[in-house]
Amino acid sequence: MIVGVTGHRFYDAPTAAWLRSRVREILASWADDGDVRLVSSLAEGADQLVARVAVDLGLPLEVVIPATGYRDSLQEAFRFGLDELLAAAESVRTLDHDAPGEAAYLEAGLEVVSRSDRLIAVWDGEPARGTGGTAEIVEAARDRGVAVVVLWPDGYERSHQG
Repeated sequence: MIVGVTGHRFYDAPTAAWLRSRVREILASWADDGDVRLVSSLAEGADQLVARVAVDLGLPLEVVIPATGYRDSLQEAFRFGLDELLAAAESVRTLDHDAPGEAAYLEAGLEVVSRSDRLIAVWDGEPARGTGGTAEIVEAARDRGVAVVVLWPDGYERSHQG
């Protein structure tokens, strides 16, 4: 089974811990039922969090990078995470965009969905704030019949950062 990931970029430390725990439970239970691999664009936040859990569980990682200039667009802390996860990846594909932007993010998200049997969405259920965002990718997955598991702690409100 191939599991994709999409999700919001920023949340506090207790929420990140809650998400890691839930993702670990889900991925481990799916791995008990057979081969599982993860596909991710390794975006800030949810994508890297879920990928880190998958790698820690020993699951293969496939990466879809939105653009050649992607690494430089990330905050410093996420660049380190990106580098570590790229080193652990089984395969890496960089899309044909020179710089990150809405078109590149949308294409990467749709590529993740097209490869996935299931999608983990770290999502507050709110409408999209821009092209290529979590809500749009969740909608695309549902439209294509990809099973979506939404993770979001009750009562937690995301900041306007992302």
